[in-house]
Amino acid sequence: MNIYPVYFDLHTHTISSGHGSTDTLTDLARAAAQRGLSGLGISDHGPATVGSANESYFRNLTFAGKERFGVRLLYGVELNILNEQGAVDLKDELLSSLDYAIISIHPPIFTPWAHKDLTDAYLAAMNHPKVRFLGHIDDARFPSDFHRLLRAAKERGIYPEINNGSLAPDAYRVGGSVNCLRILEICKQIQLPVLLSSDSHGRANVGNMEYIFPLLDACDFPPELVLNCNPDVFSLLNRGE
Repeated sequence: MNIYPVYFDLHTHTISSGHGSTDTLTDLARAAAQRGLSGLGISDHGPATVGSANESYFRNLTFAGKERFGVRLLYGVELNILNEQGAVDLKDELLSSLDYAIISIHPPIFTPWAHKDLTDAYLAAMNHPKVRFLGHIDDARFPSDFHRLLRAAKERGIYPEINNGSLAPDAYRVGGSVNCLRILEICKQIQLPVLLSSDSHGRANVGNMEYIFPLLDACDFPPELVLNCNPDVFSLLNRGE
């Protein structure tokens, strides 16, 4: 059995994302320290998510502290893809000030089950600066061609996430287990690293990857292809490094 040490979690949300969370950045950083993480990424939802932060919040992140409780902090965004042309909900000028961006498809911006293939939307959104990760592409309600998408991601230095929230018993996304396993098998075949993500809304699940590990074991996924197993992964956040 492989061992998958998790040094960081880059997909987390504070009170600024809405969705009922009341926990602050400080709360999440403290939880990360208590759980032995060395790095934490704050990736609140972009402005198109109802109740989430506006542009001023993301602009002000450039002044936020880089370490709390001994945990290194990175500041990103979970961008909403707005249409099939790949538009996103932050300007490129603002994105350039952040450490990274995750691109995701969410309802009600896209209607579940209304599209046969959203691969082109992801591919176009990848062109925006600081996009480093594909968010929960496992959701069967918003289908894409995994082979095509993941090969393009490898060419561009972008990584898919395996989202713990998609695999939880109370997950609202559809097809998480089956599709995450397919994603892992393709990534193993083409040697594309993956990001393990808690997608924690608030402090409760920061660093929690418990539902991901059985899938990694099921396909004997190499630890060297898990970004979270590398304590120096932050050096990979700029394309081309």
